[in-house]
Amino acid sequence: MQGDAIAIITLDRDEKRNALSTEMAKVLLRSFDRAENEQARVIVLRANDRVKVWCAGHDLSELDLESLETDNTTLEVCAKIQATPLPVIAMVEGGVYAGGLIMLLCADIVVASPTARVAITSSKLGIPLAPELYAFWLRVMGLHKAKELLFTAATISPEDAYNAGLFNHVVPADQLEQVTLSIARKILDCDSAGVANAKFQLNLIATQSSLDEQQRGHIQDRNAELISNPALRQRVSAFLKSLGR
Repeated sequence: MQGDAIAIITLDRDEKRNALSTEMAKVLLRSFDRAENEQARVIVLRANDRVKVWCAGHDLSELDLESLETDNTTLEVCAKIQATPLPVIAMVEGGVYAGGLIMLLCADIVVASPTARVAITSSKLGIPLAPELYAFWLRVMGLHKAKELLFTAATISPEDAYNAGLFNHVVPADQLEQVTLSIARKILDCDSAGVANAKFQLNLIATQSSLDEQQRGHIQDRNAELISNPALRQRVSAFLKSLGR
């Protein structure tokens, strides 16, 4: 942690494109807890300098489709980012994919370099997401760009991500850390309890949906049908094979 109460948490699994394994997720969760316990005021979530991939998402070699929503370490990390009262600034360079993109959606502020391209392949593989996550996504990016990302699994540019509201700033790589820390220090000038309260309320409002119990049950049934489809396992297996795993 820096002397001015800014905690730096670094994704450090470059050899696996920072894919979130169970062990890596546990380390991240402990790091968030430590930042709170040591009275940090802001968290900067970053990768190592000049990485090609900021985060490739959930480590699919550990993916358990049966417990996708109940025991998912990537979603635990995302929930932690939202739940901590400390503002979380994601400092991003390199590609961001799948669960990595969900982490960015859950972060409070995103500062990106021109190499920060994003994509999510959940629909390509046929993996369903929870309605609360879709609700939050819509409030961050808007309906049309969210649909483009999810329907096509295509990569979008940093400029598109900025225009859609996912990125707060896109800055040259040599200014990335400077701009990120400048924003963090501006947060330090504000009242910590006031900032924490604003984060709590905004996230609570953003995750709300107007679904009734019957609609939720219908969604759960559709998701269960997707997960139980043998074709999904085949697609995941083929995807892992294409990555050499």
